[in-house]
Amino acid sequence: MKILLIGKYPPLQGGISSKTYWLYRYLEKKGFEFRIVTVAADAYTINKYHNDPNVTVVNEKKSPWHIPETDLLDDRLINEAKKIALDFCPDLIETNYLWPFCKDALLISKILKKPLLIRHAGSDIIKFSKDKEYLEIMESYFSHASAIATNSTSVKLVNKLCGFDSKTFLMQRYIPDPSIFKHIESEKPFHILFTGKINYHWQHKGLLLLLEIIKEHKLKALFVIGGLYKNKLLEEISFNGIDELIHISEFVPPENMPLIYNSCKFVWAWEEEGNVEDFPNIIWESLYSGTSCIVNSAFAAKLRNEKIPECFSSLIRNFDAHNIMGFEFTIQKKDVECNHIKDDLFNKYVYDNINLYTNIT
Repeated sequence: MKILLIGKYPPLQGGISSKTYWLYRYLEKKGFEFRIVTVAADAYTINKYHNDPNVTVVNEKKSPWHIPETDLLDDRLINEAKKIALDFCPDLIETNYLWPFCKDALLISKILKKPLLIRHAGSDIIKFSKDKEYLEIMESYFSHASAIATNSTSVKLVNKLCGFDSKTFLMQRYIPDPSIFKHIESEKPFHILFTGKINYHWQHKGLLLLLEIIKEHKLKALFVIGGLYKNKLLEEISFNGIDELIHISEFVPPENMPLIYNSCKFVWAWEEEGNVEDFPNIIWESLYSGTSCIVNSAFAAKLRNEKIPECFSSLIRNFDAHNIMGFEFTIQKKDVECNHIKDDLFNKYVYDNINLYTNIT
């Protein structure tokens, strides 16, 4: 089967970008073929990312002067996608993020008369769902799709908007490949890892509390970060006098993440009121890698909703802002016997996605 994705994909960083990368990488072993058209955005792009002949990246550039002035990104995406589609002859057009990609994928699907799969992320729906005009646009997109892959957080809204339950598929957001994300017996030079975008909601991720903890306990931390407000966080780090305790890394390719998880004793997964309602990749990936997650009650509720298997419970440490200050950040070695569950979850995830593709085409 041939699939053309118009959406988020490395070198563009993000949760949906990474999980799409890992799914496609595995499905290629099953005979699937993929071509991808994506974009590069300065604050959210992996630097020095290797060239992939199957990935076309539309870079930002200043367009000729016109009124009203725009960056003409859609026109350039459509132009590249159409050229690739005419040569590749895909069986299916897929998009994994509504803005700015969905209308471009919809147009290409109409030109080629091929089915369109909208596999939305989470933030691309939630951030726009309180605006009537954007809800109308979403409804229009969904009405033209052959299928919509949604998740437990957004399924009610998607069903309400599209009106056709038969073309809405409730899918597992993501399960890591256990042959890649696995525990490695090695030195762990960092006490704690934070990875993510420092964007509009960065102060709702408990990062100011984390800086306080790092300073109090003199922890060695690894921050894999980027985004619009990265410099604001760096200023906070300097203000607290803890620059030497925190190693700052730019965004890295998805294939680097397994070793990063295995270099850290704990992963920070904190959430405060006002953050976007979604479930990040880092939970599944850290648990599969055998690295403990530090969460608060808000995030613990998400874990229950996501139905994390009980065998991972010893790797999930639930704190509030007060009692975490007394935590020693030392590993209490516990054997986590989840290998068969990891395999079963991943195999079902793959099977469900193959089934989704074959049902559409």
